[in-house]
Order: sequence, then structure tokens, then C-alpha cells
Amino acid sequence: MTKWARMRRRKERIRAEETLRESKAEDKEAKLTEPEKITENVQRFQETKKLESPKTFKPKTILAQIPRYVYLVAIFALLSGVFFPLITPGVPFDHIIKGTLTLFLGLAGGVLLFKAITLDNRRVILTIIGFALIASSLALIYHIQDEFSSVYY
Repeated sequence: MTKWARMRRRKERIRAEETLRESKAEDKEAKLTEPEKITENVQRFQETKKLESPKTFKPKTILAQIPRYVYLVAIFALLSGVFFPLITPGVPFDHIIKGTLTLFLGLAGGVLLFKAITLDNRRVILTIIGFALIASSLALIYHIQDEFSSVYY
């Protein structure tokens, strides 16, 4: 909602309240047993209030979500040393692929921990699985390091 829409609604609400006050004052003076009249502004305000719902951000297409995953893959590839096989002759890419997949495993554990914090149901299960994935990712990182250092150094 923009600033101008808020200001317009506030003015309409103030006008509606003033008209209600005036009508109540007239009713007290006249002491008539007529039903309460609802002005157009009040009725319009009540209708718009009912129609409003909280809005969440949803990307319109899958194409809008692609850049975030491209950034993750690029960062994880750089973290796992994608340039090492390119500058060292005879080194295969399988260690890089294992490193990237291990980092994605740790990322999945972190996402599950985040979901465990934000959700009320299944909190304990998501926490246990998230910590297990992060621990297994750490163990795999140390295993890949030992394997790589024993082969190449």
C-alpha cells in the first residue's frame, strides 16, 4: 500500500467517523427510532477492509528464480576449487564434483534448520535431520581433504 492510498483511506475514515458522529448527534436530538444509516464512505471502507488480505511475494515465473540457484552453484564451485584441475595437468574433476555436492548437502541441512525455526510442527525432526546433514557434510569434507592430500601431495 502506498503512502497516498494510506492517506486517502485515513481521510475517508475520518469523514466516515464525522458523519457517524453528526448522525448520532442528530438522532439524540430528534430521538427518532429509525435504523442507523450507513453512509457510502463507511460502506465502501468496510467492503475494502474485508477484501484486503496479507500479500506475500511470489515470483511470477520460474525464470525469476534461476539467478539465485546459479549464484549458489557458482559460489560452491569456487569454494570447492574448480580452478585447481584447470591449472594442474592430470587432475580430474571428480574431487570438485564431490566437494560441490558435499557443500550442497550442508546447505540442505542449513535450510532444514531454518525451516525448523520457522515452523511449529515437526520442529524436533527437522532440527535433528538438519544437524545430521551438516555433520555428515563436515565429515565428508574432512574425508575428501584426506583423500585429496594422500593422492596429490
